[in-house]
Amino acid sequence: MTLHGSQRRRTAFTLIELLVVIAIIAILAAILFPVFAQAREKARAISCMSNLRQIGVASSMYTQDYDETYPLGYTWDSNNGVWGGDMWTVSLQPYIQKYGTSNGNIVNGEMAGIANVFTCPSAHFTTDTNGNPVNNAIAYAYNKSVMTTGWTQIGTLYTFPGVNMASLRSPANLVIFADAATMNPSSDPNMNTVGNAKCADYTVASDTACGPFNLTPDKWVATTTSAGWDLDIPGIDKGGDYGNRQRRPHFRHQGNANAAFADGHAKAVKSSSYTSRIGSAADIWHNHD
Repeated sequence: MTLHGSQRRRTAFTLIELLVVIAIIAILAAILFPVFAQAREKARAISCMSNLRQIGVASSMYTQDYDETYPLGYTWDSNNGVWGGDMWTVSLQPYIQKYGTSNGNIVNGEMAGIANVFTCPSAHFTTDTNGNPVNNAIAYAYNKSVMTTGWTQIGTLYTFPGVNMASLRSPANLVIFADAATMNPSSDPNMNTVGNAKCADYTVASDTACGPFNLTPDKWVATTTSAGWDLDIPGIDKGGDYGNRQRRPHFRHQGNANAAFADGHAKAVKSSSYTSRIGSAADIWHNHD
């Protein structure tokens, strides 16, 4: 018996049906691809957080071995012109299991062949702070304005000695290391000016130099250059670095930055913390009660 009309079995899709299927697939892809991208970034942020936890724990171990003093920042020997460079990474080396090899290139926070513990999987650098090509760049930086005593000469040695733990008023609420990079000032027209003045007394409400600061760090765009060894914070005015170097925390993880605190713990911090008034509950970048 032969089937006729509606009884005949179809053996192929019509053009309209194919187009509908393709459209559905395209819509699903448009919905899912951003989700996949966010999932990948979340995984990278978790890996980065693991790095900061190791750095935070290493810093706590270092302070216990060195009379409760935090690591050196940057060091330079004027006698022979040798750059000691990023000394906090060197100071913490014995306390980090997979430090790797520096290949003798310890300059401004860039070290060829370093272990992944100093590199964030979401950060990509192609030059160092002097504009020289690098294989790997350190993606984290030291809160030097608070954690060191400043540019200090000891004979022919110039260095940034670490502060003593007793000088910190609330270690559990003070960032010492964080995601960082050199920022493009065009991404925030206020980057070079807002925050340059020195905060004299954050307990005085009329001291506008203490913030809050009219900055948009969640919109900052990083250049291809790492922050080197340090990051700068507003209201300090130490040597003019804040205004002319654009070395800042980088809130690269969906508006957050991973950070290690002075007591050794690590967590993600919001960009709004950087713009908050010095001394406020939200301020985790300055040394206050």
